[in-house]
Amino acid sequence: MRWIVGATKPRMFVWAGVIVIIAACFVAYIPAIKSGFIWDDDVYVTNDPLLTAPDGLYRIWLTTESPSQYFPLTYTTFWVEHKLWGFNPAGYHAVNVAIHCANALLLWLILRRLSIPGAWFASAIFALHPVQVESVAWVTERKNVLMLFFSLLSVLCWMEFALFQRSGRKTYVGSLLLYALALFSKTTACTLPLALVLILWFKRVPLTAKRWLQVAPFAAMALAMGHIARGWEMVHQGTSTINLGLTSDGKILLAGRALWFYLWKLFWPTNLTFSYPRWNIDLTQSWQYAWPAAFLLVLYLAYRWRNQLGIGPFAALLFFVLTLIPMLGFFSLYTFVYTFVADHYQYAACIGPIALVAAGGERILRRSGTNGKIVIFSAAGILLLTLGVLTWRQSRVYVNEKVLWQDTFKKNPDSWLARGELMDRLIEQGKLEDAKNHAEQRIKLGAYTKTINPHIYASFYFNLATILEAQNKLDEAVNCYQQSLEIYNDYALAHYRLGEVLYKQGNYTMAMTHLRRVMEIKKNEKNNRLVEACIRMMNSIEDKKQYHN
Repeated sequence: MRWIVGATKPRMFVWAGVIVIIAACFVAYIPAIKSGFIWDDDVYVTNDPLLTAPDGLYRIWLTTESPSQYFPLTYTTFWVEHKLWGFNPAGYHAVNVAIHCANALLLWLILRRLSIPGAWFASAIFALHPVQVESVAWVTERKNVLMLFFSLLSVLCWMEFALFQRSGRKTYVGSLLLYALALFSKTTACTLPLALVLILWFKRVPLTAKRWLQVAPFAAMALAMGHIARGWEMVHQGTSTINLGLTSDGKILLAGRALWFYLWKLFWPTNLTFSYPRWNIDLTQSWQYAWPAAFLLVLYLAYRWRNQLGIGPFAALLFFVLTLIPMLGFFSLYTFVYTFVADHYQYAACIGPIALVAAGGERILRRSGTNGKIVIFSAAGILLLTLGVLTWRQSRVYVNEKVLWQDTFKKNPDSWLARGELMDRLIEQGKLEDAKNHAEQRIKLGAYTKTINPHIYASFYFNLATILEAQNKLDEAVNCYQQSLEIYNDYALAHYRLGEVLYKQGNYTMAMTHLRRVMEIKKNEKNNRLVEACIRMMNSIEDKKQYHN
């Protein structure tokens, strides 16, 4: 505890600070704890066979069967929780909130150890800021909060070793092991070695060859896991087939705009949504160059004026940039198909700007008189209360899928992703005409995906075709299935469904053509249900032909 506040402050203040953060955080996230599962939580939790299989833990760590990327520690926490409370969502949500609280307290400890003013205030802002809701209220993002938890513990051990030289080799090994756990939680922890070097520079520790050698094992682990993650993303999530069409210059424009977007959401957290509008990155529009140019200018000025401002502003902004690197567009992410930004991307990166604001407020407080201190304390209290209320309101968005996608559609009506999810809900309710309207708009809004990933765009026509088929508009359904296959001819399910409709219409010859195409696409897959369905239908067609003959 003395690490947090030093020897000059009574322990009661420490416990008061801890209790306030934990209590405020849990109150703000009460709606999240009461929420259910959303979107891909079924992939990670409720429909993940590895959580219920007898050898599930082995397969999580030592096979490639995980449904998403290689996050074995994250899946292990889900495996343990399933043993404790099954698929009760409250337990998973409560654990997310608890880890988030722990991250806020660890941040307080680290900032205090770095002698950064306003450490508790920064911790409280981090805990209550509404941009964190997506990471905390969404069960799938356990990987985010867990990754930061072990990253912060790794940083603490690194500081003890590199700055305060306590316990020597033990703390260094401990830092490495904790970093491995962070990488096993989520691979975006790969930027941590850069943060370790930044800490040394911030504390004016000479970056000797010995120091670089000490950082080298962290960098090697980061590169290895980054390579695994990139391969996993390409094979399991199909990013190898995604062509964003961005040149190097385009990626720089995207990165610059994303950096300002994240800063803006930190300082003005309104209209937060699950899926933001996807920007059009256009090299011919000169104003788009202003985004990266302005951010580089700010970085340059922060460095240039470091003697007047101190090195804190430059270090905070550099940490922000370095931590966001994997999410800025230099590497293809599947989510870039529908949006270039997301709140959970800056869960760790926001620490830099938040610490900078808190430190600035503390410095102003120290130079103020009695009346000034009262004003500043009042403003700080109002800010934290406002952030807590906004977090509570944003947490309510995650209560269930219906509310989530309605909120997303309200804030981003051009989101084909939201329209698709609402379409699925309407189909379940039997409201086919309303679902059809969403499907048609989805085709218009998502037209750009035809060049990015034809399979995705083909699925839009496929979904419309299934709705038309359910409405018994078979000719229109055939037309949509054919359009889907013109876009992506290896779409096995579309071939099967088209064959099925043609079979209903009595067009056996064309039906057989499409069913054979399914067999050709799936020829290397044994015991495939789609292939088995094709064989049954083909046999039925042959029987009908023989009967008519």
